[in-house]
Amino acid sequence: MYSVLQNKKNIKFRFEKFPYLIIDDALPNDLYKILNDSFPKYEKIIGKNEYKENFAYRYNAFNSLRDDEITAEWKEFIKFHTSYDFLEEFYGVFGTAINKIYKVEKDRLFKKDNIGVRFEKNNYLNLDCQFVINTPTSGETKVIEPHLDNPVELYAALLYMKESDDDSQGGNLTTYTFKDKPSFYGKSRVREDKVNLIEEIEYKQNRLVMFLNSPYSIHGVTKRTKTSFYRKYINIIGDYNFELFNYRNFLE
Repeated sequence: MYSVLQNKKNIKFRFEKFPYLIIDDALPNDLYKILNDSFPKYEKIIGKNEYKENFAYRYNAFNSLRDDEITAEWKEFIKFHTSYDFLEEFYGVFGTAINKIYKVEKDRLFKKDNIGVRFEKNNYLNLDCQFVINTPTSGETKVIEPHLDNPVELYAALLYMKESDDDSQGGNLTTYTFKDKPSFYGKSRVREDKVNLIEEIEYKQNRLVMFLNSPYSIHGVTKRTKTSFYRKYINIIGDYNFELFNYRNFLE
């Protein structure tokens, strides 16, 4: 199985205070087409949850690997991206940034015997590779403002799978840096006047964005225009069973 990090010649690094990368054509075109064509039905991902406009619904690895309707190609993809081999590849790219921010070596981060699929059991490092959709919207609607992810999260990767005929605008990832010291309100949200935009990363097919989570990894998603299309992507994450940092120390 090809890794989402395999196309190293296309990696664009952004490794200042907020370490992340962008890879266009992350997967070979033939594999991407197979996966895109067999993306689960949206009804499956929404399940029994109440339907809402412009809302994120997820279908995790734990369920996907046990679901007969998920194709063999997807299961192979999910198994690899919740494996020790993928973690080693991730560390090969982000190790220097991890040491700089967290000042820990690889053996403190994960070992073969202390990782596993999230929700299977409570591992030291819980891995997931989930299908995600944002439902259509009847008007210009914001997805999410600048924020930090859950501090248990070590990394997140987003493989965008925009439909070829999707002509909607927005739904792009935005990255930020603090103007001054870190400052939050509510549940790890950030006021826009407290940050400077680093860049806006367009939502497009077969584009990967991956970042190291830290108190400086502020990101958001731009408004989406009225559309009947679903915004869809794969979310690959690694969560510890403890918090890596405490953003509450920076609350105003």
